[in-house]
Order: sequence, then structure tokens, then C-alpha cells
Amino acid sequence: MATFKDLNLHPSLLESLQELNYTIPTPIQESAIPLLLQGQDVAGQAETGSGKTAAFGLPILQSINPELQHVQAVVIVPTRELAVQVRQELKQYGKKINNLKVSAFYGGHSFSQERASLSHPPQLLVATPGRLTDHLNRRTVDLSNVKQIVLDEADKLLEMGFEEEVDKILANLPHKRQTVLFSATMPDDVKELIANSLKNPQFVKASANAIPDKVRLVGIKVDHEKRKQTVGQLLQSINPMGTVVFTNTRIAADELAAQLLADGLAARALHGGMEQKDRDKAMMLFRNGTTQVLVATDVAARGLDIDKLQNIIHYELPIDAAAYLHRSGRTGRAGKSGTVYTLATPRDEKQLRDWEQVRMDEWRQADNLTAQTPAKQTAVQSAFATIYISGGRKDKISPRDIVGALIAEAGIKADQIGKIEVQDRMSFVAVPEDQSKSIATKLANGKIKGRKYKIEIVKD
Repeated sequence: MATFKDLNLHPSLLESLQELNYTIPTPIQESAIPLLLQGQDVAGQAETGSGKTAAFGLPILQSINPELQHVQAVVIVPTRELAVQVRQELKQYGKKINNLKVSAFYGGHSFSQERASLSHPPQLLVATPGRLTDHLNRRTVDLSNVKQIVLDEADKLLEMGFEEEVDKILANLPHKRQTVLFSATMPDDVKELIANSLKNPQFVKASANAIPDKVRLVGIKVDHEKRKQTVGQLLQSINPMGTVVFTNTRIAADELAAQLLADGLAARALHGGMEQKDRDKAMMLFRNGTTQVLVATDVAARGLDIDKLQNIIHYELPIDAAAYLHRSGRTGRAGKSGTVYTLATPRDEKQLRDWEQVRMDEWRQADNLTAQTPAKQTAVQSAFATIYISGGRKDKISPRDIVGALIAEAGIKADQIGKIEVQDRMSFVAVPEDQSKSIATKLANGKIKGRKYKIEIVKD
């Protein structure tokens, strides 16, 4: 079995991978990285969670010249959430590379800030197609030095109607370049895009099954009118922390989240009908454990990469097996275990049998679900509140600075501190809910890196 050292990666990249505890490449990484390092065009079929960001990201980072201050590589992704996620991953892989700048451009983000940042251009740009074509139309970005382009989740790009934008972006790139495409599925329009945009492409493919081996699938037989009640009972019978419940409609997501909240669970909805700032807030609170249960439509299925995602619940079956596999593959990442629960009416049971790729490890009756007090206690003990800090990367604040301030000013231990997110002008940190008011007060009266900042507990 190959290791990353066998793939001829630079020592700086290997050092970052070692710190991230990456030792053995995934199949898609082992297949794609050597081809990309050779400069070949590559078309890969791989799901989110297969390690494809490192598969295309590591070779790109290796080829970038950090001494040249212009855009050298572009990664196109379909959604804002994925742009933010991919940028963060690439920054982690390239953190040992001096003078490296990785930026993300996307709708909902300040255009003027993006334009201003281009006075000191990133070597690596992650962007959504609409925002990048906006920059091209206004002539605020120069792509004439781009040597590599990645079309990530190509099927989703085309499904969302970005064909014209993708064509415009490709037309603005140098003819001599390396083109990389990854897609979860290979419908005809993706195959046509490959034929028109890639030169002599090498094809690589990860496992067709998007559900990791360590994920257990549990079917729950339920009458249609009792689904909402059954979800509540199920969440009371397990540790609900880190659970995503998938619905098919925005209305169902809102109604179910409200019901779970009334039942005493820290639940929140996530769907495309929400303002972008509210979607970002929902994701942030779920990532750091303040929200236990996220009730989401398929807007969350792509780009949802949460370390502590334990359970998936299919409240309603999606339209096809591919969507079911994609939803289910959000848990059990990086060799971790997870459980997928599927609420199935008699009609749903027939549909699941027709999906040959889907297998159930166990079937349960909804009437047999019982609340387990230990699980509820675990959820309560691990409850977090989120504290807002009015300073971020632009203020030279790092996660280490926040940890230091919490220990010194608020008197809490490092292992009590939850997830920290540092953005450009603000930061968020998860702390024990039962101590959150005291911690916020002490932090507000103290200093972070020698300065006072506005401190607030994030509320609904």
C-alpha cells in the first residue's frame, strides 16, 4: 500500500499532511496525484468524502511558484459552502509554503473586498462560476497566467445551470494549461464537457459506493403520518449530537426543526430559502456543537464536511439512489464510524429494494424505539454555546490566541474549549453552555493578544 511519501510530494506538503495525520492516500489520491504531477489532464469520478480535494490540491500546490504574485491555478465549485471548505483545506495542505495566498470568491461575499484583494493576487483561487464571470466581465481579475483549472463537482455545476459561465471561464484561460475535472456521476453532459475541455484525459475512479464501510444502515418501518413523532423518538434513543436529518422540501425542514426544538433538542433548519448569512450561521453553530441536529434539504448534501457528523436520518427518501448514497456518505468520513437511519413507509421499503446499491444492515419497528436516559445525558453534557469575538485574521488573531485568552482571562481548561473559527474580521469559539455567560463576561473584560474586543454570546 502506497504512502504519501511514495507519491513524490514536496517535503513541505508531506510535513503538513503529517500534522493532519494523513499517512495513507485514498484510492482516488493514489490514482490521480501521479498523473497530475506528470501534467496530464485528468477526469475523475469521485464523491465528496473520497479525498478528491487533496487529490487535485496537492499537485496544484506543488506546481505553484509562491514568488510569483498572480493567479496560477483556479478551482471552480458549484456552491459558496464548498468554496469556503475547499479554500480552507487547500490552506491547510499548503500552510508550510511561504508567501502562499489562497482566496475564495463567491456570491454573497463583498465584491469590493474581493476586488481590493486582487491588488495582491492569490496564486490559487477557489471560486463559484457566477462570481468569477462577474469579475471577468468587470475586468477585475487576470487569468492569463493560469496553468491549471479544476472543475469540481462538474455534474452539479451543469445541473445548476452554470454551463455558460464555465464556457466563459475556460475561454478566458490560456490554451496551454492542465485541466482537471471531478464529478460524482458521469451523465452525458459531463462526458461532453470532458470531450470539449480536456486534452487526452486520463480517467480515474473511486468506489461507486458513496457509503463508507464503517457506516451502519438502519431502516425504521413507520406509517407516513407518524414520521415526525418517530424522528423525535429516534433522537431521544441515541446521542443526537452531530445529526443531520434530510427532508425533501424547505417547508418540511422548517416544520420539523421547529418540532424538534419544542421537544427540547437544539435543532436548526438549513435550506436554500434562507438568507446566506443565516445558512452560514446554521452551519457554523452545527460544526461547533451548539446546534445538535441540523434539519436540511439537499442544499447541504454537497460540501457538507463536518468532522463530528455521527448520524444521518432520511426523514424522506430522495428522488433516486445516487442522491440517497450522497446524503448517506456525509458520515463515516476518514475511517470513522457512523449510522444512517432511514424512515421507511411500506412504499419506501419497495423503493429501497429497487435500489440495488442500497443495503440495510438492520430493520427496526418505529413502535420499538425508546428513549435512553444515558444518551440524553451525554448530549446535555456536551452542549456548547458559541461566543462571538469582533476580531479575526485581519487583526492577526489566531486560534492559539483565542485559546490562550480563554485560559488566561476566563480560567477554563484547554480541553473544555470547542471548535474555533477565525474569519477575516470576526471569530467564533464554542464553550461549555453552562459557563458561557461567565466566560463571555471575563473575556470582554480581558484582552486577546493585548487588545480588547467586543464579545457576545451568539443567539438565535
